[in-house]
Amino acid sequence: MNVAVIGGGMAGMEFVRHAYKLPVEITLIEPKPVMVCQALLPELLSGKVDEDSLCADIGEFCCKTGVEFVRDRAKCIENGLVITEKGKQVEYDLVVLAVGAETNYYGIEGAERTHNVNTLEATLKTKKALNKAEDVIVVGSGITGVEVALELAEMGFNVRLVECMDRILPTFSPKVSNFVYNIMKKEGIDVRTSSAVFKVEKDGVVTNRGKIFGDMVIWCAGLKPSKFVEYLDIPKEKGWIKVDEFLRAGRAFAIGDCAFVKIDEKIATKTALEAEMQAKHVAENIKRFLKGERLARYRIRSSIDKPIAMIMLAKNRAILVYKGVTVFRPMRLIYKIKKLAIERFLRSFI
Repeated sequence: MNVAVIGGGMAGMEFVRHAYKLPVEITLIEPKPVMVCQALLPELLSGKVDEDSLCADIGEFCCKTGVEFVRDRAKCIENGLVITEKGKQVEYDLVVLAVGAETNYYGIEGAERTHNVNTLEATLKTKKALNKAEDVIVVGSGITGVEVALELAEMGFNVRLVECMDRILPTFSPKVSNFVYNIMKKEGIDVRTSSAVFKVEKDGVVTNRGKIFGDMVIWCAGLKPSKFVEYLDIPKEKGWIKVDEFLRAGRAFAIGDCAFVKIDEKIATKTALEAEMQAKHVAENIKRFLKGERLARYRIRSSIDKPIAMIMLAKNRAILVYKGVTVFRPMRLIYKIKKLAIERFLRSFI
């Protein structure tokens, strides 16, 4: 059996790590040479980590595991073939879609000219641009926005955090939002909630509550499906790949940020934890299929109503949110646990 894996992010690479010992031929299609641990990108801005400490070499891992690595971007799928932008055709009997997501600018004028930390390349550009800035506007107060704002504040920047909802971290409980808000205020961050951005200009952003001035804008306001997903002829939910309880989408499997996973009325979060668990589950289900066994239903670990997350709060601090329970202290210990977990994950690809 030939298995094509499209996408070499955390979901795609984790699938390969769990599936390479199966009696299948795996081809991984990914244009970038490294897998990046995106959870550490805010700390790349502040210099707490370097590129090497948050990346795993895809080519080396594939060579070690006997997986074919096609360093190219998948363009489309046609008749059992993955066709890449450079014209290579990869035959498959089964395809695993792990293509991630893209920055969502929501059609806001000027937003595409902002900086972001969604990829390694974008984060390095943002870091370079910070050399000419003093007042930084961070748009969006999800986990990434909060972590970026606090890292910048620790570096000495004047930071303004802009959020369209009435509180920061709106997908978490008010208790979590208030705790983090108080930390941000103590760090001197100007938090502007209920402020929807209408336009981005050279000297700031225009919101429903007036203009906010700044030297540069970092966009952390959301994600959208990739263009590759847009042209796939498979079930979708609001543009995302819609999977069943086995993580199948038609004749394909989909995992990670590109997938919309809803099982037993629960919706999975788009987090590293879910990506890892989904990747492992699909590998196990392929193993079951090869043995002629029934596929196993997936169990969501981190759902939107009961998320699991470790939120880093700069200065070597973090808090843990675990399915409705929040552990606020000891923050330094929680931070160390998260860093150790990430280091252990990355070492598994060496």
